[in-house]
Amino acid sequence: IMVSLSRSPIDWVLVALHVYFMLMNVTVERWYCAAPLKKGDTRFLMAETFSFSESYNPLFLARPEWMRLATCASAYGFLPFYMLTTLVAATASWSKVRTVLTMFAGAKLYAVLMYHISEFTSSTPPPSPATYFAPEAPYLVSIALVLTKVAASSTGARPKFE
Repeated sequence: IMVSLSRSPIDWVLVALHVYFMLMNVTVERWYCAAPLKKGDTRFLMAETFSFSESYNPLFLARPEWMRLATCASAYGFLPFYMLTTLVAATASWSKVRTVLTMFAGAKLYAVLMYHISEFTSSTPPPSPATYFAPEAPYLVSIALVLTKVAASSTGARPKFE
């Protein structure tokens, strides 16, 4: 396997984003899946997650069952695809798995949109949409970049922003 990140700055961005997503999968999401958030939790990123949720995402802190299950699905189901996307971005092998990555991007987009619609139509919507979307925006950016890279790999063209 040949790492070819020097060919595309977008690949570097995707690797960084997916490392972040994997970190969230194996820490915050799995711990949230297992038990409610608690003030004073000293595990990695949990104090920050509690503080952020308390101020900007009260529904996440309330932990309705549908959100716990969605978070569990993300924590355990999406990790292999984040790993695959990281490997693909690092090796510029987009055309080899474009169907799988397109399907995953579609699944992720559906999950993200349903999550946000549910958040904003709940009885406790985020009080500050801009602050709420700060940690959520990377997921949307990643989906757009992956779909752009996959589309370019099927035509052989390079995305215009590279």
